Amino acid sequence: MNAIRRFIDRRLGRGEAAITVPILDGPLMPNAALDEAGRFAQVPDADNLVATDQGLVCSAGAEVRRLDWVEGVATTLLDLPAPVSAMAGGKGMLAIGVDGQGVVIHGGQFDGHRFDGMAGVGPKHPTSLAFLDGTTLLATEGSEDNAAGNWRRDLMEKRRSGSLWRLDLASGKAARILGGLGWASGVAMTGSQRIWIAESWRHRILSVDLETGQSTPVLEHLPAYPARIAPAVNAGYWLSFYSVRNQLVEFILREDAYRGRMLAEVPEAYWMAPSLSSGNSFREPMQGSQLKQMGVLKPYAATRSYGLVVQCDPKMRAIRSFHSRADGAAHGCVSVCERGDALYVASRGAGRILRLDDVAREE
Repeated sequence: MNAIRRFIDRRLGRGEAAITVPILDGPLMPNAALDEAGRFAQVPDADNLVATDQGLVCSAGAEVRRLDWVEGVATTLLDLPAPVSAMAGGKGMLAIGVDGQGVVIHGGQFDGHRFDGMAGVGPKHPTSLAFLDGTTLLATEGSEDNAAGNWRRDLMEKRRSGSLWRLDLASGKAARILGGLGWASGVAMTGSQRIWIAESWRHRILSVDLETGQSTPVLEHLPAYPARIAPAVNAGYWLSFYSVRNQLVEFILREDAYRGRMLAEVPEAYWMAPSLSSGNSFREPMQGSQLKQMGVLKPYAATRSYGLVVQCDPKMRAIRSFHSRADGAAHGCVSVCERGDALYVASRGAGRILRLDDVAREE
């Protein structure tokens, strides 16, 4: 029946075969809040933010850095052998996902413990981490087929090999809870045996039962590709996003012959695919609305890159959002964290960490 339904959807252009894109409206109404935010620190490739008493810990490529809360001055904590693709903090420990290798624990009672993804012990390409308790770590793997840094390729290849893992720090055992996900990119606790998972390529957030592995969509038909999930004030959550969806990209995803040639013949920087930044080269693909008129790019133009952070309530319902539109620069906001009343946002596209004051509090 599923095969028949997919065939009919392709013929009629509906369901997963539709190229329509939900609009940014309601709590997702566009604004310029991210472009107007203060600049906390300039960190090329800034990613994976974790708030600690000693400072803001972030990753930048293969480095883990700590930035002091006052001036944002950075010191290098660790230099890993491969890019850091995920991080989480808890009970004096820092869990670090190393792309292509697995997960390593730094500090605390389990300092030095490793989960070797290359040997099948846990995810090989971790995309997000979260402590379930003092001895248990949850991890997502975006894809078995592509490294965490190759998320654009994974999307354009239409892969569905992401997974959710439970890592036992005491025993060193790893168990896969759920598989077949379209780029599992974020995980967050709810205070019970149900957790949240961001499934980017299906544009939704899932509720997953850790005991049974059963999943239920709770936030669907998102107009953007969700990335990581961070805890927010009053038991709510922050969602960060790779970029917004684009109708032309949706069309290309359904044109297999064209898409195959694009992947094989065109350099990745110039694919018609979502990106963490854009406007860096005249060779990038554009649509008509992306062309500047009298030297001005319209904020509502179709765009490959975008900055978007959404605050959700405890039931994962959107409350409000912060944007950097097509004509902005704070794009590719894939990691956020709170400290006090301030929200820190890693704009990987701009290579900086933003600080939004007086937003991380109960409305």
